[in-house]
Order: sequence, then C-alpha cells, then structure tokens
Amino acid sequence: MAKKLVAYFSAEGTTRKKAEIIAEAGNCQLYEIKPKVPYTKDDLNWMNKKSRSSIEMADKKIRPEIEDSDIDVESFDEIILGA
Repeated sequence: MAKKLVAYFSAEGTTRKKAEIIAEAGNCQLYEIKPKVPYTKDDLNWMNKKSRSSIEMADKKIRPEIEDSDIDVESFDEIILGA
C-alpha cells in the first residue's frame, strides 16, 4: 500500500478542515505547514492593504518563512498539498 501525506498551510483554518477530510478519506498522514511567525488577526485583514497577508499576496517574491520540520517527505509515495 502506498504511503500518502496530506500537507497543508492554513492561516485561518479553512484549508485545515479540507485537509482533514481528504486525509481521513484517503488514509493519509496529516501534516500542517506552519509559518515561523504565526499570523495574527490583523495580519490576515485582507481589507487593509498594509496588512501582512495583503503585502505577501501583492508581491510574489515575499513568502513567509516556515517553521523547521522533521518530516521526511521522501518516505512518502504520494503527497497532496493544500494551501
């Protein structure tokens, strides 16, 4: 049987819910990709053009640094990525 991973990034929890459903249905390991600096409610205010999320969305060269991980992605046969 193939070893499968569902890895997801979910700032507000919407993608997390979908990833959990997919992981359960596909008998996959679930892994959350976390930003090194967590988002605050103000960071996620897309109506504020100066919020962290608005700035990151406007400039494709700016992406949040992610937390270090000890997950061995090479040990999986299939990886489903959600963001």
